[in-house]
Amino acid sequence: MEKKLLRKMIDRCLVNYFGDLELSPLTEDEYDELIEQVTFDLNTQQEEEVFTIVHDKVYSYLSAAQ
Repeated sequence: MEKKLLRKMIDRCLVNYFGDLELSPLTEDEYDELIEQVTFDLNTQQEEEVFTIVHDKVYSYLSAAQ
């Protein structure tokens, strides 16, 4: 899956959590890490929907960072 599409999906999740993308605490390196994690899960968990995997990874990342 394209990185640009995954980035947009992650951005949408962040807007749901923070209300505004500018309030996102993620750096470019963290975006890259999340995209790698999502891509790995997409390849290994093919029965899961992309939307579910992205939301799970974003939630896990944000909850671990606090």
